[in-house]
Amino acid sequence: MSETERAEAALMEQVDVHPDVHRATEADEEQILRDLYGEPDSDGVYRGEAS
Repeated sequence: MSETERAEAALMEQVDVHPDVHRATEADEEQILRDLYGEPDSDGVYRGEAS
């Protein structure tokens, strides 16, 4: 394991790993994302790519 990998591994406990981390945190967040990037793909990701 490289020094960088060791440093990243040491910080992993600070990463939000809650199972709902991908869900909207604000009531209108999904609408804002749709307005900015269009509809999400089949994985639920707003990629901002032309359909």
